[in-house]
Amino acid sequence: MAADGEPKSLSEITREMGLNMSDVAAFSGLDESTVFRLWDNTEWLDRVSGRSLQSLMSSVPGIAEYSMAHAIRKRRDALVADLHGEGLEVDLHALENSTVPQQHLLNALEAGLHIVRGEATQKTSSFIARFWGRDQDRALEALYSLDAGHGLLNDPHRLFESSIDLAPRLNRKTYSFHSILALNILTHQVSKVTGEIDTDLGFEVPGRQTAFMMRGVVMGSLISSGDVDLAERYRRELDATPVYAALEEWSFPTYSRDGRISSDFTLPSSLSLRNTAREVLREITTYNDAYVYYLVSTYIPLALKRDRTFGGKINELILALELRGTECRDKKIRTCCDELVRRLKGMV
Repeated sequence: MAADGEPKSLSEITREMGLNMSDVAAFSGLDESTVFRLWDNTEWLDRVSGRSLQSLMSSVPGIAEYSMAHAIRKRRDALVADLHGEGLEVDLHALENSTVPQQHLLNALEAGLHIVRGEATQKTSSFIARFWGRDQDRALEALYSLDAGHGLLNDPHRLFESSIDLAPRLNRKTYSFHSILALNILTHQVSKVTGEIDTDLGFEVPGRQTAFMMRGVVMGSLISSGDVDLAERYRRELDATPVYAALEEWSFPTYSRDGRISSDFTLPSSLSLRNTAREVLREITTYNDAYVYYLVSTYIPLALKRDRTFGGKINELILALELRGTECRDKKIRTCCDELVRRLKGMV
């Protein structure tokens, strides 16, 4: 967002089109007195009614674009100032040039503000829990990223420390759906970037909160470390503990929006994994060998039990695994890919 978001009066926006006050009133159907009150006021968006704004947006070019840009700019400036007050500097270049929608990025910055303020409240859990999904995850990934030009923060280490400090305090809260999601999301982002969250799988109580937190840690650690042994340990945990397998099966379809996010962590008996298939195919080409091993040995077999057609993309999956399998150095991963490919070909 550039100067478009700077405060402008209604007269400034319409000047280049050669429209005067009477023209705007005639086109929008508003009384001239209404337009007059807004005409030279750079804060006119805070004064105009919703119905009048709709009339202006639908009749005068540039009003809709300005309204959105100004609203985004106003929220952005407030968040940048608040984060600066907490010791975090926002990289405006990365923010403005990201391929992620600005609204998602601003939501991520607000999440960061909750985290660095250490607000272990129901509101914080509820807000962070909303980042379960591909687009939202991309925004949080940019918030936590250390990559210059991609990361939203010039130095996110204080965010890492605050997240590590906040996670166990969320974990002590009374069981809630939002606290479980929030804990998973926090531990996943930190472990993906820093590996500083404990990846020990020897949890005492195999409940949903433990299972979901474990999954967040493992997925982040696999992406950051490429540890094949960790992927194998996770597979064994799922084989031995039904609640872990149930959470694993629930995660991809809800993350990809094939299934509705449900507080009881259940999926409908009939479910097409169209979006999930696209996401898995993307991840096969994007992530490291250990993560591919997790997909091939753990998730894809679970997904095929739910949807034998794999969202209608069995042939694409066969091709992706054949190409990716040949690139893997570890013989165990290549063998696992080959075995799954043979199984898939028998299903076509």
